[in-house]
Amino acid sequence: MYSFPVWRRAPFIAVLIIILVIAYAPATTQGTATLRLAALSAPGGISHIFVEVSNIVLHGEGVPNSTGWTTLSQSFPVIDLLSRVNQTLSQTIGSATVHSGRYDAVRIFFTNATMVIDGARTSLAAPSPLDLNATMRVFPNGISDLLVVVAFDYATLFAATPTLTFTIVRESSV
Repeated sequence: MYSFPVWRRAPFIAVLIIILVIAYAPATTQGTATLRLAALSAPGGISHIFVEVSNIVLHGEGVPNSTGWTTLSQSFPVIDLLSRVNQTLSQTIGSATVHSGRYDAVRIFFTNATMVIDGARTSLAAPSPLDLNATMRVFPNGISDLLVVVAFDYATLFAATPTLTFTIVRESSV
């Protein structure tokens, strides 16, 4: 049995409870996660490739794969991967406030794509989702930026049934 009076045990117990709450409480701070997309392209007969993003999800590091996914809820712009004006600049596909911490995976889902060849528009099936194993650290009240550089296969674009397939060239997080 502990021989000290209750008034001497109470501060110790209070400090212990505070330490446990701080150690195991979920993160309540938030930061901004921004995702940008750029494409490597060679000059060719295709003047524009438009893609529309439907959904972006981030996976929290250290959380089981069945849970821990954070959805960026917003409307996403239609991106022109071959825009001559913005060719040297990456285009922001999404920016949202999320819980601060580390994210170890990103999935980008697309709804459709369209390409323009000599002024004629051709609809493409929605590209497969991009699965990135990239570490993205979102600091409290900070901005984290993930740049994804992709390339696409011109042979599949000019096939009898044109499709858009991406190859991830590089991911970099700031």
